[in-house]
Amino acid sequence: MAEAQTKLPRGKLFSYSAAEFPMSMASTPVSLFIPAFYTQDLGLGMAAVGAILMLSRFWDVVTDPVIGYLTDRTRSPIGRRKPWIIASVPIVMVSIYYLFFPPEGVDETYLLIWIMVLWFGWTLFNIPYFAWGAELSSSYTERTRVTGWRTTAGLLGTLIAIAIPAASQELFGWGGRSGEMIYMIGIGVLLLTPLMVVPALVAVPERKDFVPAQMNIIAGLKIMWSNGPFRRLLFAFVLSSLAVALSAPLFVIFISHVIEDPTAAPRVVLGYYAGNLLGIPFWVWLAQKTDKHITWLCSISLMGLMFPQFLWLGAGDAWLAAFFLFVVGIGGGNMAVVPTSMKADVIDLDALESGEDRAGLFFAAWSTATKMVGALGVGISLPALAYLGFDPTIVNESEQLFSLRAWFALVPVLFYLASAALIIGYPITRARHTEIRAQLAGR
Repeated sequence: MAEAQTKLPRGKLFSYSAAEFPMSMASTPVSLFIPAFYTQDLGLGMAAVGAILMLSRFWDVVTDPVIGYLTDRTRSPIGRRKPWIIASVPIVMVSIYYLFFPPEGVDETYLLIWIMVLWFGWTLFNIPYFAWGAELSSSYTERTRVTGWRTTAGLLGTLIAIAIPAASQELFGWGGRSGEMIYMIGIGVLLLTPLMVVPALVAVPERKDFVPAQMNIIAGLKIMWSNGPFRRLLFAFVLSSLAVALSAPLFVIFISHVIEDPTAAPRVVLGYYAGNLLGIPFWVWLAQKTDKHITWLCSISLMGLMFPQFLWLGAGDAWLAAFFLFVVGIGGGNMAVVPTSMKADVIDLDALESGEDRAGLFFAAWSTATKMVGALGVGISLPALAYLGFDPTIVNESEQLFSLRAWFALVPVLFYLASAALIIGYPITRARHTEIRAQLAGR
């Protein structure tokens, strides 16, 4: 049976993807700038901030599967995904306000409370939103197009969030430091979040021909975990994501202490997201010509080759760092699109084996793993550097600076290699997915 090739209208894709714009504007500073902001600017300890950002994510181990389970079983006049998205918006906005605009004298408890509220708000948004995207099409190829549109919208949000502080720094000499960037981005997120989520809720209908989930959450999780391709996909994604997560919290610190120009952070990180934006159309095109896992393997190889180059950077090398990140970003564009598209294909296999449509539960498991990766990244990297004697509030000796360089440049390569080993020979190819869809159509 030939794969259905009906394309979704661009207007529908645009409306659906618009909601990702402000969420990505907010998520980038949380991963890149919040660690430096709360340590360098507000004076909290590196080990304490790392522990808070890591431990707060363990709350999601409980909330993510529960929200995924509930959204699969929700019944309402507007669908099973949209009510949760509507509920998430005020929670995200309030937590962004308190996290990005803290009062004087904040302590670790303040950071812990508001980062946990933000994680919960993002859980309410992301799980139903991504599950909804997987249900917009059943086509192997079209799903990559959906994730491509959504990821492009998110990258545009990220680029604008970083470009405005970068331009402000160049023109007015203000906006390049962590606290200044957090302030500017926070205003943009608060203004745009309600405006950009509404088009998806109004213009994009939810799928109605689904088989309601009937299993209890424990039975559903057991069947999901017995899905071999899903386990393999998840572990490969976790390993490749850890490669980035272990270096991302150190980005601003690396720029400040190795490049020795803390105001260069926005223009350097702009290189990464510019590479993302340019890489996505290429990876979407390549995924239409070959199997998705092959494109993923290519991107991991590219990033694994580029990260060691950061070892040789020194004072004044901001533009060279931006170029290296641009190339890494091209590979990262694949990471933002293809694994999510592959996950939708795995959900089809689960539907065939379980007889139910349980995208929400799968996206909850994926979301939990993604958050754990981010938590481990900051929870390991910041305390590790503190243990090695690095202090972001002082001028460090060459030994401590080398520790920072080596961690940032070499540790990610180990995780890329492990991820590549799992991706090679991935079983759900284009041909296999066509067979799965044919069996689903005949059930």
